[in-house]
Amino acid sequence: MIDIFILQSLLAGIGISFITSPIGCFLVWRRMSFFGDALSHSALLGVALGFIFNINIHLGILIIGLAVTFILTFVDDRADLPSDTWLSITSYSALALGVVLMNKMPSIRIDPASYLFGDILTLQNQDFFWIFGCALLVGSFIYCQWQPLLLCTLDEGLAQAEGVPLAKVKLGFMLILALTVAVSLKFIGVLLVPALLVIPPATAKGYAKTPEQMVIYALLFTLIGITGGLFLSLAFNLATGASIVLTCLTLFIFSQVFKK
Repeated sequence: MIDIFILQSLLAGIGISFITSPIGCFLVWRRMSFFGDALSHSALLGVALGFIFNINIHLGILIIGLAVTFILTFVDDRADLPSDTWLSITSYSALALGVVLMNKMPSIRIDPASYLFGDILTLQNQDFFWIFGCALLVGSFIYCQWQPLLLCTLDEGLAQAEGVPLAKVKLGFMLILALTVAVSLKFIGVLLVPALLVIPPATAKGYAKTPEQMVIYALLFTLIGITGGLFLSLAFNLATGASIVLTCLTLFIFSQVFKK
């Protein structure tokens, strides 16, 4: 039983690694880590709505993620407040509303902590279909849109001059990001998903010489972080999500101390 548990955990971790690594690199390059944080916090509202309307929670999270994306895109150019202020207002409001709704569902026993910090024991067979389906979708999107995404990251003006459909590429990336948050939530938790998206790419940045290398190194560091965190969690009875993030943080600290 324990062997099967460990195997399932590692399998889920491998799938999550292939999802978060390339998306995290673009978040770091585009300095959008706070946007990923906002989507993650908003995801708890999607979980609550999933239970209320009896739909798959991944679908609920995806719907809320897209709604938050459209809201932030709409107000970005029309409001006097800075975009980071809108990010904070939207994300924490959705997080608070999600917690309130969960506490008001007596007929459904929900532990908010398992979604805030992740609980690998809650993973079900359908979660693996979501994880690896998302990994395939993310891989296909990154492969097909690699050059347009890089151009948009480097210089949007140049990308537009080259004929890149900026709106479609941005919308596609936001959709993939929302899906990434949705499938990662049960594994590592709402509050810790942003760390998994940002820390391994930040670690890889100190070693990579090309964008392609950075994605590969980020994948490697994510795999090490998830594997090490899982075994630390099992060996010392620690919270899985927190153990994974601390392992990734340790790798980052070493990368800063022993720079090339």
